[in-house]
Amino acid sequence: MSDAAPPLPPAAPPRPAPASSGGSSSAALPPPSPAAQRWQRPASCSPGDPYLDWALATGWQGFPPMHKPADPALLWVPLLAPRGRALDRALARLGTRLWLNPESPPDADWLTVWAQAGAVASLRKSLRGCELSQPLPVDFARARAPSPPTARRGKPPPLILGSIDHGGAFLNAVFRAPGGSKSCRILSYWDQASLPPQDPDTPWQVAPAGYGRELQHAALQALHRRCAGQVAKERALYQALGLDKLLAAAAAEQPDHATHVLDTLAGLPARRRHPANAKPSSLDAAAHAPLLLVSVPRGLDGQTTGAACVAQILDALHHILREAEALSPQAAVVVNISLGALAGPHDGSSALEQAIDELMRKRPRLLVVFAAGNNGGDLLNDPTSGTNAAGVLAPRHSARLSWRLQPGDPTDSFLELWCSSVGGATRPAKAAGPALQLRVLEPLRSPWITLDEQVDLYQGQRLLGRLQQQQLSKAGRSRAQLSLAPVRGARGGLPAGRWLIELRNSGELPLEVEARVQGDLSRWTDPIPVQSVLVEAQGLQLGRAGSLNGLATGKLPLMVGAAHTEDERDSLYTARRKPSDHERRLARAVADEGPLAYGLIAAGVLSGSEARMGGTSVAAPVAARQWANRLARGGLPPKPEDWLDFLSAEQDRGRSMSPSRSKRRAQMTALRPQG
Repeated sequence: MSDAAPPLPPAAPPRPAPASSGGSSSAALPPPSPAAQRWQRPASCSPGDPYLDWALATGWQGFPPMHKPADPALLWVPLLAPRGRALDRALARLGTRLWLNPESPPDADWLTVWAQAGAVASLRKSLRGCELSQPLPVDFARARAPSPPTARRGKPPPLILGSIDHGGAFLNAVFRAPGGSKSCRILSYWDQASLPPQDPDTPWQVAPAGYGRELQHAALQALHRRCAGQVAKERALYQALGLDKLLAAAAAEQPDHATHVLDTLAGLPARRRHPANAKPSSLDAAAHAPLLLVSVPRGLDGQTTGAACVAQILDALHHILREAEALSPQAAVVVNISLGALAGPHDGSSALEQAIDELMRKRPRLLVVFAAGNNGGDLLNDPTSGTNAAGVLAPRHSARLSWRLQPGDPTDSFLELWCSSVGGATRPAKAAGPALQLRVLEPLRSPWITLDEQVDLYQGQRLLGRLQQQQLSKAGRSRAQLSLAPVRGARGGLPAGRWLIELRNSGELPLEVEARVQGDLSRWTDPIPVQSVLVEAQGLQLGRAGSLNGLATGKLPLMVGAAHTEDERDSLYTARRKPSDHERRLARAVADEGPLAYGLIAAGVLSGSEARMGGTSVAAPVAARQWANRLARGGLPPKPEDWLDFLSAEQDRGRSMSPSRSKRRAQMTALRPQG
């Protein structure tokens, strides 16, 4: 069955839009009206990260005021950047206007570079592969030194477990050593979102990366001793430590995401047998393992841009590796990441995915496990609420996408388009170049743009939108993006409702096109939805681009989808591959008791409490715990690409089964808590 679509009737050609003049960016001006908004003439497109381009073009207006100093040029911005001569030259040129994370391994090909906002434009020209991440408050002067190797009595642990998540009730008794001990197994808790108070008596420290607040093992041990197993003291300590969100979750009897995930991954055994338990009811290697927990910031109040916390995730991984290698250099390290993203290339080429692949390749004892994603059922819940679309656009054919902006959306909105020439790698470079043309038809018609062009939408001097397309490779790969300012709020004024985008293949080769909406604020829990969605596609198919986690499509990490304990069928929401996907490292594990019984049971915020939570966020640590127990017995795959073969063969010990058949069985069988 062909994905090609018949040509759409041509629309009337747009008239050139005159350059706008006059106006002011003052907040005192009334909101702009559609009649006052004008697309400019097409211009050359700057290569590099479109999100960084948008932040520079809008003067960092979409970032929280509390994170911006009086002089915007002194705002510190994190970038994921490749190591090499270009970075060395930039360091020599910009000096103290740059900061490198001292925990980045010396052999890492990617690292986090913090740059003052005034230096970002210059740095971007030098580091073409850099990508924007979420700015946070920093205090490089107070950052503690990275941990040196630790002298340890007795045999070093064979297994260390890490979790990169949101939150974390580190005083919960499930994270103590087995046998009734009050010894805390968490070696470090790093909350990346906030700096510690200027108080000499606080147990918090600024983490080595120069941002966030950290509790090291000695401080955590002291806090556990002060709790003495009393829930009232836990509450008081969380309050004294400024962890109000944990207390709010406890008061509402809601799960804390990181607490539930870490307990599933490595908590002490369940106190009672129950079919919905997320963890085993008997001791295993994971329940003895030292732990490292990093809390990555959620969407920050006042942050309206598409900046994700990709640099913070890489810093968290570097921190876990540094602490683990300081304690036990030969230990297997399993890191669970139950975080995700909708957008991105989904082919392993993002900066974070390349960085994780490189770390796993250079460190054979490192296994990174991702949640596969929870957007597999979007179109089943609402056929007009898609987050992606895809298809093959035949030569001289067109397609149209209807993208809906929500009326109450206070955030910027982003639609990504990824384009590849089908068969382009076998043609001459000139012929293989992508030939996608695109424009906005409604509500404000733009001129057509082609490769390496952009067109801006202005109201007076206010930049409200940018449509751009840039070539990624001569083998026929390009990226386009429509970036729009908020509908409401201080920077608002764009029309809500349908934005109609037209795509046209003007070349001689078919084009494979994927459209992806960037994730926004929570769609299903807010009283007023703010997430933009794809409502209709002509010439493409909604949902066909697949719904796998956009952070997890690298070559080496394992991904875990969700299934029911009751019947081992896929959970409705679990991420789906796209039809053209190559075989990925995707396994399955239980995350729900059954089709009508959502979630599994693990620790709540306070010791002794329980909470039910579901999603691939739960499936991932269920699988990771089983794999960690296997690694504690020794042995490693012959190469990083063989992780799933190696771990699946252990499941099938005693069966006569080839590695490829064993892998297929692992993908079909839902892993579940053992014991």
